[in-house]
Amino acid sequence: MKRSRKGPGESLGPPSKTTPTGVSPVFSRTARFRRETTDRLLALFSLYGYREIILPSFEYLDAISPGLDPAILPRLYLMQDRGSGQVLVLRPDATAQIARLSTQSFRDRMLPLRFSYSTSVFRDENRQASLLRELHQTGLELLGDSSFHADLEVLDLCLAGSRVFPLESPLLVLAHAALQEEYLRLPGGTREAQLSLRRAFHSRDVEALEELFEQNGSKERARIAASLAGRVLSLPEAIDLVSGLEKNCPGIFSEGSLSSFAALLQGISGIRNSSEMRVDLALSPPGPYYTGMFFRMYVRESSTHMASGGRYDRLGLAFGHDLPAVGFAYQISHIEEALRRREGDGQDSSLVLVLHSEKDFSDLGPAISRLRSDKVPVLSHHLPEGDLSFSPEEALREHEEIRAVLWKARGGEGFSLLLRGQTLRTLSTLPDLLSLLSGHSHEPLR
Repeated sequence: MKRSRKGPGESLGPPSKTTPTGVSPVFSRTARFRRETTDRLLALFSLYGYREIILPSFEYLDAISPGLDPAILPRLYLMQDRGSGQVLVLRPDATAQIARLSTQSFRDRMLPLRFSYSTSVFRDENRQASLLRELHQTGLELLGDSSFHADLEVLDLCLAGSRVFPLESPLLVLAHAALQEEYLRLPGGTREAQLSLRRAFHSRDVEALEELFEQNGSKERARIAASLAGRVLSLPEAIDLVSGLEKNCPGIFSEGSLSSFAALLQGISGIRNSSEMRVDLALSPPGPYYTGMFFRMYVRESSTHMASGGRYDRLGLAFGHDLPAVGFAYQISHIEEALRRREGDGQDSSLVLVLHSEKDFSDLGPAISRLRSDKVPVLSHHLPEGDLSFSPEEALREHEEIRAVLWKARGGEGFSLLLRGQTLRTLSTLPDLLSLLSGHSHEPLR
C-alpha cells in the first residue's frame, strides 16, 4: 500500500498543542526588560559611532558556512528556497553574518566600520542540557582596525554596558588565542599529542601538561606550565607574567603577540578598576576564528557567561577579504534567566485596575487619562451596570501585575481605592487620588 505524500502545510499527525522545546514567548516584565536594556545598550554604542544593523533572518548556506564554527554545523536549521532550490539557513551566528556583509557589501567603504545589533540566533541544542534553541544577543563589531586601541574600546564598552543590567559584580575574564597557539605548538608532534596537550591545558591539568611536554622534548614549555595554566591571575599579576615571558621565553612566543597583549593589559589597567578584570590564559576560546585577545564576562548570579567576544582577524579571509575585526555580544537570554533565578517569575506590580460602569466612566475617565499621561499603566475594565463579577481583593490575589484597584464609591461620593498590602480607603477628590497613585501633585481637574 502506498503512503500518500503530504503537501505543504499538511500535518503528519495530530496538531501540536505546545510551543516547540527550546523556544518560548517572552512576557511582561522580561519583555520590557529586554526592550529597555537593548535600547540603552544600542544608545550607548551609538555614542562611540556604532551604527545599528538589522540582520536578515536567513542566509544561503553556501554563502555563510565558510565563516561558521564547524562545531555548530550539525545544529543548523536548514530549509530549501522554493524559488532557487538553494539551501537556506536560519541565522546561527550574527558575527559571521556581519563579517560576510562587511567583506562583500562594504568593501570600498572607509575603514574602520562599526556596527551594533540586537537579534536572535537559532541552533538545534537538543543535545545540550539548556535546550535553548533561540538565543537573543545584543552586541557590536569593529572591523578594519587591528590595533590594541580597538581591543581596548571593545573591552571598555563591554564593561560599561554591563552596568545596564541589575547584576552583581560583573567580572571580565581575558585570554589570548595567539599566545595559546604558540605555547601549544609542538613541532613534529603527532595530532594525538597535540589534542592531548590542548585537553590538559584547557582543563588546567598542570601535571599532565608538564609530562606531555617533557615526553615530547620541550622542557622550556614544561617549565612555565604552572604559570600559564595553574591559576587565574589578577590584572597586575598578568602584567608581570607577560613582562617576564617577553624577557625569558623568546623562542616560544612571538614578539608581536606578547607586546600587543602587554599593551592591552597596561591600557585596560589605566581606564578600569583591576577588580573588574581577571586573566585566565587557559580559558577556552569561544570559537575557532579568534586570533588575539578574547574574553567572557561572568556575574555572581550564574556560572554561565553573560557576554563573550574577542579579536577574529582571520574571519574576513573566509569570505575573501583580509579584514581585521573585534567584537562581542551580551547573551541576553542568559542574563534574563539569571535574573529569573534570582527574583522569581513574578510580574511587576505596577498596573492600576479601574472598574467602572457606563455611568461611572464620566467621573473616572479623566483620572485614567491623567494617570496614563503620568506614565502610570492603567487597565480600564468596564462592568455591566451593578455587576461586580469579582472582588478587588480577588483581582489583587489573582494578578501579580496589579498594584491597585480603583472604583466609584458606593453612593457615588468619592472613590474607593485598594492598594496591594494596604487597607481599603476612600478619597473624596480626584487630585488626591492622582497624587497617591502617580507620585505627582495635581491641580484640580477642570
